Amino acid sequence: MLTKIAFIAHPTKDIARSKKFFGEVLGLKLTGDYGDMWAEFETPDGQTLALDTYSPKIVDSPSPYMALETDDIEAEVARLREGGATVARDTWANKDGEGNELCRMALLLDPDGNPLMLHQMAEHRKS
Repeated sequence: MLTKIAFIAHPTKDIARSKKFFGEVLGLKLTGDYGDMWAEFETPDGQTLALDTYSPKIVDSPSPYMALETDDIEAEVARLREGGATVARDTWANKDGEGNELCRMALLLDPDGNPLMLHQMAEHRKS
């Protein structure tokens, strides 16, 4: 089942420049920093905006995309595929530098070919 918007991802080609803009210029709080691949900022209403240099390589789209949180990503991918959704990339695990799983993700395409991510946070990261 889909439970909420997990984050909105904003693709970037220069993450250092984007971190400075979103943090120092816009004044958003940096809440996660994964080097040159990913950074997370908290918006004033508590949502997550992610700077992303990684995922645009998976689906060729320079535009921001939404990630929807699910409580069972495998079941949700199967349900959506059965309903006719195009799965651009099946479920994969995102891990940190030590091999700890951070989350599981899958990429769908909407009817116009825009990416839509499914996301399931690893249990140990849920607060």
